[in-house]
Amino acid sequence: MKMSSSSMSSASVSNPSQSTPLCFCEVEATLKYSNTRRNPGRAFLGCRKYNTEGLPYCKFFKWADSQDIEQDLFKLKKELLRKEADLVKMLKEIEKREIELQKKADEIEKKEILLASINEEILKKEWMLLQQEAEIRRSRTLFRLFLALVVIFIFYIIVSK
Repeated sequence: MKMSSSSMSSASVSNPSQSTPLCFCEVEATLKYSNTRRNPGRAFLGCRKYNTEGLPYCKFFKWADSQDIEQDLFKLKKELLRKEADLVKMLKEIEKREIELQKKADEIEKKEILLASINEEILKKEWMLLQQEAEIRRSRTLFRLFLALVVIFIFYIIVSK
């Protein structure tokens, strides 16, 4: 294993066992470690010619753990898409249930209207029956009065003879 360091912001390590990507100048990228305050000791891949004073170099740069991060992000994205699909499925099921409940509510409302009209008819018929009963009572009372008058008249005729 070969190790070189740069006084600026990185140290590099060459590891031939790992498959490393090629930089923009078609040279195998070198694994280096950041010495910055923001990312101390974080591994990155860079051009071997990077940070060599006065020499041309490409600007290839990639965090070494970015592939892990990308895989994690891909897994998270896949999980989020699955959860989103589950939520969409649940939402469709809820909407379907909502439609069914609305249909049932409409049916109940129609039945309530029907019951209200039936109840109104029953009340009208009860009122008519009460009126008929009152008429029958009046007729009975008049008939009894008539019978009483007939009895009195017959009694008067019998007594006056």
